[in-house]
Amino acid sequence: MKLKNKLAAMLVASGSLAAASSAHAAAYAAGDLVLYFFQEGGSQTVYANLGAATGFRGSVAGPSDVVSNLDVKGWGSSLGSTLTAAYGSNWASLTNLYSGLIAVNNAFVSLTTAAVNGDPNRTIYFSAPNNLADEVPGRNIAGNSAMTMLATQIAAQGSGFTGTDDFLISPAGVSNQIMSQNPFLTSGILGMAFGGFDGGIAQVGTDGTYGSLGGVSNVEFALDLHRMLATTQAANTINGVDADGNAIAARTSMYEGTITINSNGVVGFQAVPEPSSVMLLGLGAGALAFRRRRSA
Repeated sequence: MKLKNKLAAMLVASGSLAAASSAHAAAYAAGDLVLYFFQEGGSQTVYANLGAATGFRGSVAGPSDVVSNLDVKGWGSSLGSTLTAAYGSNWASLTNLYSGLIAVNNAFVSLTTAAVNGDPNRTIYFSAPNNLADEVPGRNIAGNSAMTMLATQIAAQGSGFTGTDDFLISPAGVSNQIMSQNPFLTSGILGMAFGGFDGGIAQVGTDGTYGSLGGVSNVEFALDLHRMLATTQAANTINGVDADGNAIAARTSMYEGTITINSNGVVGFQAVPEPSSVMLLGLGAGALAFRRRRSA
């Protein structure tokens, strides 16, 4: 298992979980993090509103100060019931069902407007597939025009999530939009998502499970959540830093944590461990290895 996954598991085991929110969210608003599902060769798509994306970011630059949560919305297996309605009772074993994450606050071009809740205009949240073994690194966008196109396309897909329920089995028009924003190059291979993410941002399901992460077992989808800023200069912006404390440049994404969906449809979140925890646990592991070598 990857180091970050081990650390997340330790933190979940040792820390308290955030309180679950109410079962019903307010109507979708710009900046909400949308979890979506689509099936290659199918016609049904599903939206789930996870609430404000900034809630998964933390309140300061650097590692997330959000608490890992085994059930981020208090939904239990309600999402699983919706997925069953859309794809059948065997949805968790389908090998052509995909899941992804998107959010954007707006698609305004201005770089001078003050940030809203720490995110400047065109801040994008998106997923990178994680099979609990191979984490996808951060992505880079070449320039402002490409960033604007991405923000516009993501905003268009997000706006298809209407109503006040947490879940939506999308009507035909919205389903077609999701499919067009997440095209396939050929069967089983995603093309360029939202006109800017080569290879897509969604993860395909498996006929088994990927295993466990944190306190979540039977993980069907594990989606690393990334945040990308169009600018680091807007007033009141919460900029990002890497694990070593170095600033992350504009239009380069940063890892915020991993959202999991298990075989019952429960959505969990594993926050990024703080660098101090990484260092201490790393030192502990090093000391243990040294003691083993001495006693060998």
